[in-house]
Amino acid sequence: MAKVGSKTVLAFGDVHIPYQNGRAVEVFCRAAERIRPDMIICLGDLLDCGQFSIHPLTHGVPETDYEDDLRQANRLLDRLQKVSSRLVIVEGNHEYRLDRWAAATAEGRGAYSMLAPRVRLAKGRAACDYVRYGSADGRYPHHRVNSRIIAVHGWSYARHATKNHLQISQGKSVIHGHTHRADACIIQNIWSPGAVIQARSCGCLCKPVPLYGAGRPVEWVNAFILGYLGRRSDTLYTIPIMEDRCILPDGAEVTA
Repeated sequence: MAKVGSKTVLAFGDVHIPYQNGRAVEVFCRAAERIRPDMIICLGDLLDCGQFSIHPLTHGVPETDYEDDLRQANRLLDRLQKVSSRLVIVEGNHEYRLDRWAAATAEGRGAYSMLAPRVRLAKGRAACDYVRYGSADGRYPHHRVNSRIIAVHGWSYARHATKNHLQISQGKSVIHGHTHRADACIIQNIWSPGAVIQARSCGCLCKPVPLYGAGRPVEWVNAFILGYLGRRSDTLYTIPIMEDRCILPDGAEVTA
């Protein structure tokens, strides 16, 4: 599908294992196996890490074992690495729960090196970059996809979060997760006539109804991002997942 000289990237996020939508995850994996991209980016919150949350569980939602959640996450990453030459894991605020737990408790500090997602998900993986959520060195965490695009978990959860990301990114295109919405904002690049910059949210691969209650409908969408990265320009697509299938830009239908 990619043109000669261009690279292909897939980006997904907000799986929130163990609360993933199994059909949506399977559709994404099969799309990855068909496309075989040069790079796959996880935009954060692969794990829910509810075991380390300060918020109490919702009544009726069973607490799962963290080790089981890690095994599911690693199986997914193993599958994706088989079809891509490079894997990037951008840490989300849910994985960052372990950092806050470790900072708050002696138990957490003692166990952190054995439990931290950056260790349990990335250690030992070839061609894998892990971008931490917190900033201990004064730099803003992000992954540089190329000279024009950066990837972050999320700088905003507001109603117009994707537009906010474009305003914050200071002339770079940005792909992000965090909001669970499949939004896009595209504007002309005033510093480069004829070019555009854009921000795009990848949607989510978790169950599209929040566990904390369904008092009103939400705008969550199961989706992912497909990008073609050229030498001088890029094209990004949002691919919505409709129940157990999606349709790629070339018209191919991928089913779970």
